[in-house]
Amino acid sequence: MDADRGQVAASPAGDLGRARDAVPLAGAIGSYGLWSAFLATTTSLFLADALHVAPLAIGMFFTVRGVAAIVVNLAAGRISDRLPDRRLMLSVAGAGGVGAGLCFAVLRDYPAVLVLGALCYAVGGIAYSQLFAYTSELAQAGGRSVTTFTAVMRAVFSASWVIGPPLGLLLLTRFGFGPLYLALAGLSLATGVLGQRGLRPIPARSASTSRATASGLNLPTRTWLLLGAVIVLSAVNQMYNIDVALYVTKDLRIGTQFVGWMAGLCAALEIPIVIVAGRIADRVGKLRVTLAAAAGATVFFCLLPLATTAPVLLALQPLNAAWTAVALSIPMVMVQQEAPGGAGASSALYGSAFMAAVMVAGALTGVTATAVGYGDVFWVCAALSAAAGGLLLARTAQRSSRSRRRLPRRPALSQA
Repeated sequence: MDADRGQVAASPAGDLGRARDAVPLAGAIGSYGLWSAFLATTTSLFLADALHVAPLAIGMFFTVRGVAAIVVNLAAGRISDRLPDRRLMLSVAGAGGVGAGLCFAVLRDYPAVLVLGALCYAVGGIAYSQLFAYTSELAQAGGRSVTTFTAVMRAVFSASWVIGPPLGLLLLTRFGFGPLYLALAGLSLATGVLGQRGLRPIPARSASTSRATASGLNLPTRTWLLLGAVIVLSAVNQMYNIDVALYVTKDLRIGTQFVGWMAGLCAALEIPIVIVAGRIADRVGKLRVTLAAAAGATVFFCLLPLATTAPVLLALQPLNAAWTAVALSIPMVMVQQEAPGGAGASSALYGSAFMAAVMVAGALTGVTATAVGYGDVFWVCAALSAAAGGLLLARTAQRSSRSRRRLPRRPALSQA
């Protein structure tokens, strides 16, 4: 594989080849981003308005989806690293996303949606980890910086969220849930086709790497601390996605379309932030950048319950974009670099941490919203963001302690 990488990097048409590789990848990530944007901003409304279930049942759906996604994602990560071609898993993910769209478009029975919809949702979601595993492998094969290239592709994902929420909610208000989720099925089909037909195969890894992937995970303490912070920050982000539409429409009595404009503005602001973060993270330190994101999230969620008008909610979106852009991109690169095994297994580990966060977020949001209301969910988010910062500080302290232990001791002074 090293020889293949050298050929790619040394090719006279390398820049053109890189562009040809990046364009279909960006297309697949963009179509998946639209799929996820449609779902993330409308699922809680679908459960509340189309199925007429209580907040606790809404939380249960996201919890079940999280459990299913963890199992599916870890299995997909291991399988994908043993396959000669990762693109097969993207076809599976596309089919799962199509199934999720059809379930949401047709089914109006909560138990059926809970089982079939959550399972298809989970299978469709493996596209994220598989696409970014491919991103990492493509960057290495082409001699690119993994951090920078991943940040650029993450910006494509953010760009899809600029138009995704407003477009999805426009379809919802104009045509209803059925046509919205049929469009969603079409987006997932596009992801699968682009992933299978548009991407070139990356040469298979060596057998030793495959055995390392299959042998299991033996992570150092600092990586577990990082994964803990990833779970907490991702849970906070999911709690926001689940709760904000209900808070804005039910408590503040602002129109549904406004939720889409909020999400679109946030995603638009994420694009330059995530690119800049990807460029500076290697210089100033990925951990420092992520710690700053946790601090920003804490401030944002302390301010959000105090925002009761549309202009103030929009004014908070730059801060929302800043912490989200970093927290959902830089830690992914850190996990890929630290976890053993192939890109699929390490990306699946990150994806499973994210899905564990979905499970936690669903339960916490349902219980909190039922007990104290939608607005007070954000105070829980603020406390969790601060806890994530604590985990990152503990990682810093653990690394500093290890460095001190490695320093040579001075010889003791002789006594006169």
